[in-house]
Amino acid sequence: MESAGAPHRWTLTTRQERVGRWTFELQTLPSFEEASADLYQGWRGPADAAHRVDLSPMFGVIWGSSRAMCEVLLTLDLADKTVLELGCGLALPSMVAARCGAARVLATDQHPDTGALLERNLARNDLAGTVSYTRLDWRTPKPLGRFDLVLASDVLYARELPALLARTFAHYLSPRGTGLLSDPGRAWLPEFETAAGDVGLDPAVDVACDAAGEEAFLVWLGRDSVRPATKTQAGQ
Repeated sequence: MESAGAPHRWTLTTRQERVGRWTFELQTLPSFEEASADLYQGWRGPADAAHRVDLSPMFGVIWGSSRAMCEVLLTLDLADKTVLELGCGLALPSMVAARCGAARVLATDQHPDTGALLERNLARNDLAGTVSYTRLDWRTPKPLGRFDLVLASDVLYARELPALLARTFAHYLSPRGTGLLSDPGRAWLPEFETAAGDVGLDPAVDVACDAAGEEAFLVWLGRDSVRPATKTQAGQ
């Protein structure tokens, strides 16, 4: 049995994710529910709710909002752009951004097991060296620089996150950069939009679908209401 915070040996399976003309082969958790039950059955000793959230296996599955974001990324002109993904989990949007020609892609997450699994999946898809990774807790920002495009998908799962995420977007966006949040419609989404406005980011909401037709809300963020150019606008 494991104490809270001890390394956990996850059961993994292999899945294929189709995005545009690309197929990504990913090692993932079989299901979030199974992984959660496995983790918490082995939890010994007291642990507060925040600690349980920090070590939740949300990092190890592909969520519908992530798929919807990937479909949007296919339409953008990412050539020579710098991209940061917040709460990346399996980092499928980061992989898509790299395939779309982004100059620099940095994936970040606070879960201690994200980095090792991402490194394995990048190698499986011939993307080693195209996506960098660093562990990032939004409560203690690191000096990572500023980015043209900052992404996050399905990360509003706790009460304190809307304001924290809005501040993190503002911290890492370049002056004319664009933020993009993809969300399935969680209860905290309106609070996030308000928090984004409070830190000087102008939210604009669209609705998008993944390839299977699952809807997600897209919140575009920018200090000047700017969005990245599409491939059509760039003449591609």
